[in-house]
Amino acid sequence: MRALCVVGSPSPGSHTSALVRHVGVLLAERGFEVTVADLGELELPRSHPDAYWSEAPHPVPAARDFIAAARGADALVLGTPVYHAGYSGVLKDALDLLPKDTFEGKAIGLAANAGGPRGSSVAVEQLRQVVKALGGWPVPEQVCTVASDFAGRHSLAEADAIRTRCTAMADQLVRFTRAMRAGTGAGVRSAA
Repeated sequence: MRALCVVGSPSPGSHTSALVRHVGVLLAERGFEVTVADLGELELPRSHPDAYWSEAPHPVPAARDFIAAARGADALVLGTPVYHAGYSGVLKDALDLLPKDTFEGKAIGLAANAGGPRGSSVAVEQLRQVVKALGGWPVPEQVCTVASDFAGRHSLAEADAIRTRCTAMADQLVRFTRAMRAGTGAGVRSAA
């Protein structure tokens, strides 16, 4: 099984990166081959309707690679910082590059980090709608964090509640992915 973990922060070494990478480690421990797409490091172009509607491969190599990684993944994790109660513009631009069936039949984990009070659930709910529009299955467990959930910038603190949620998300991604690969919709419903 392959998982693509997308860090939707423009800032290198962000809390969002630490959160998404933590979930990636949990997925690797569960047998996934994990790739991280850190949007703060990738040089993805802005989405443009000419490329979106074209049948030709995207003209920018970084975009082609990102699209191929998303299409080739069995499951994805989308992580975002929260900006003005929404998800990040770099993540929006990256998702807008994807063809509309990219997430078809795939389990998607959603995570967000807010700088202030726990207002990240709004950004996650926005992403949930985008995932559905791209044909994906957002798993029920979502992880929303704030700065105090981290030990420095690079790792989660030993906060049991957040780590438990990350573990639950990883477990749901495994169950949903196996059910999707087996073609059993009933397995997806019972996994939730």
